[in-house]
Amino acid sequence: MRIIWEWLRRWQLSLFEKVILTNSLLLLAEAIAALWVTSHALEAHHFLIDTAFLVAATLLSIAINAFLLRASFRPLFRLLEVIRRVSAGQTEARAEPASADSEVGQLAAAFNAMLDRLEDLRHQQSALILQAREEELRRVSRELHDESSQNLTAVLVYCEILMRTVESLPDRAIAGETRQQLVTSCQQLSELAQRTLDAIRRLSQRLRPPVLDDLGLVAALRWLVEDSRQRFCLPVELTIEEQPLWQRLPPLYEITLFRIAQEALTNVARHARASRAQLSLWLAPAAIHLSIQDDGSGYDPGQRSNGLGLVSMRERAALLGGRLSIDARPGQGTRVEAILPLPALAA
Repeated sequence: MRIIWEWLRRWQLSLFEKVILTNSLLLLAEAIAALWVTSHALEAHHFLIDTAFLVAATLLSIAINAFLLRASFRPLFRLLEVIRRVSAGQTEARAEPASADSEVGQLAAAFNAMLDRLEDLRHQQSALILQAREEELRRVSRELHDESSQNLTAVLVYCEILMRTVESLPDRAIAGETRQQLVTSCQQLSELAQRTLDAIRRLSQRLRPPVLDDLGLVAALRWLVEDSRQRFCLPVELTIEEQPLWQRLPPLYEITLFRIAQEALTNVARHARASRAQLSLWLAPAAIHLSIQDDGSGYDPGQRSNGLGLVSMRERAALLGGRLSIDARPGQGTRVEAILPLPALAA
């Protein structure tokens, strides 16, 4: 038997093929042995009848054996298909529940439990990463606003003092041409510092808009729409259903909805070549809906994207038990919709 298994291993056969081939060889050997015995013990005119009967019985035994083995191995084949799907990136795939008493059923249950634990760990790690990212953005935004802005404001003050000092110097202390050069240089330095200060303030607001923490989601979306109009020259129509819930959303919901809207509008401005867009927020009976739609060039969802924007939006929605759907066709614009379950305070 060991020699047979070594011989089968060289053929690179599957487990099912090895078992069925081994059983078929055994049945065939038994049939040949029985035929040899009967050929010496029976009359000659019965030989053909006995031979035909033995061949039919052998073929029938092989067919029944193959059918039974295929039925027995079917749960294992399904489990193997699920493993291939998970390896291909479909992490939501799960093995079908089989009989809990069978070894394959226990293996499928253990595999599903392992996938569930891995999925929970992945969500926890993603939540920690996103939380750390938001905290870092908040810290950088605060430092830009507090330290860098204050330093540049001090530079503006010193430029103004220096310019006034130069202008107040008597004519005999400094030549008129030199005085004018110094005043012009101070004005240029002051304008440069002012432009840098404005750029830092805009960057600080984009990293973590203070309006989101101070006034909430609705005010932050209005600021985002205005920022898209100014920065990207993209007209955005904002539609928000009046709901008292918007004033009571948990911070995690607010930052998730805001970041999805921000990333979606950024993608529209950079890639869609759209002339306008629409941002909508409304409340369904059991979920919060956020929709971003444009009239741009769209894209083919079947093409693989190397960007992290869609991945980030999907991950943020999934962390709250929601989902992100994308309806896009080449030349017909794109619609991105995030659907989040109602928070516990509003359920």
